[in-house]
Amino acid sequence: METASATTSATASTLTRSRSITQQQFRQVMGQFLTGVTIVTARAEDGPHGTTVNSFASLSLDPPLIMICLRAGSRTGAVVAAAGAFTVNILSRGQAELGARFAASGRPSGHEAFAGIPHRLGASGAPVLAGTLAHLECRVRKTVTAGDHTLFIAEVFDLDAGPEFLDIPPLAFHQGRFLTIP
Repeated sequence: METASATTSATASTLTRSRSITQQQFRQVMGQFLTGVTIVTARAEDGPHGTTVNSFASLSLDPPLIMICLRAGSRTGAVVAAAGAFTVNILSRGQAELGARFAASGRPSGHEAFAGIPHRLGASGAPVLAGTLAHLECRVRKTVTAGDHTLFIAEVFDLDAGPEFLDIPPLAFHQGRFLTIP
């Protein structure tokens, strides 16, 4: 039979960093975690906007909730907040160039950003990109500021994963670069 330890455990409020953590160290450690790659799109008065996002997760089945994180002060973050809706486009392994295009800091915005990229407009007016593995159209339910990012918690109101894409692997991101999964 196990007994409780005689030592006192720290509470979350009393924990402190044991050493200074640099942004480079944190980025290097977090880069060890393999993620998928998405492009989040939203619609503004000046047209559609989009950015590459790998901070994306499912939160709840009932109701269907997801979460994305966008850099505070980003163009797409401001558009998502103002529109109250967005689309998550899940990229396939053959879409690394598309992911890189929407990750570039100097990329164009509005209609120019989507020039030459096949897409249709979803119910919210946000672009649904052609050839992606799946997409989720979402309505923002809550925003949370956390450090240098904003978390958008959203309810999924429409989605699709085309049967033609079920056997195609997703695009992945690891150690600062795109990877294809066999």
